[in-house]
Amino acid sequence: MNKKEILEKSRQENKGTDLFERDAMNSASHKAIAVGGLVCMFLSFMDIFLSGSFNYTLWGVYLSMTGTTLLVKYFHLKKIHELIFGIIELLLAIAFIVMHFLRYNAR
Repeated sequence: MNKKEILEKSRQENKGTDLFERDAMNSASHKAIAVGGLVCMFLSFMDIFLSGSFNYTLWGVYLSMTGTTLLVKYFHLKKIHELIFGIIELLLAIAFIVMHFLRYNAR
């Protein structure tokens, strides 16, 4: 492939996308995930301190979001560690959500 063919192929692949906007969204999603984790930690500590119980629901939602993010990255980048950690996080999310509902049966 010569230089012109490579440039044309790149233009076709990026047609209709704004690279600056895509980079901004990527940066925003990384920061949002970090802030979400910090909020989950704060709320979990407050639940433990105030009620003496662990909030499984928060972590089920958070891990489902981060696990899905990792799986999407795997499907685009084909990095096996993204697949492994994405599956682990989704399995943990399912476990936390199940534990959330089991808490209602224990009452």
